[in-house]
Amino acid sequence: MNKWRLSASVFLVTVACSAAALAAVHHFDVIGEAYGHTSEEAIDNALRVAETKCYRSWGRSSQEYAVLAEWVDPATGYPYARVSVGCAVED
Repeated sequence: MNKWRLSASVFLVTVACSAAALAAVHHFDVIGEAYGHTSEEAIDNALRVAETKCYRSWGRSSQEYAVLAEWVDPATGYPYARVSVGCAVED
């Protein structure tokens, strides 16, 4: 009986470890674009948009971001910003 329990426990541990080893993490960048009353507010709003896109794809956003572009829209006069945020999704 002890031999059977040992075999069963080894089998269960093997199955659990192999399932954990097969889990993959995918990394990609999410781009967000938004406007604000100041350039800092535009960057913050663009970060919020990008982090929301990452969250909606079941991902976790990283703390690092890159400002891709900043400009002032001539039609409205508001500053715009485009940022890129890293996102990780686990299988």
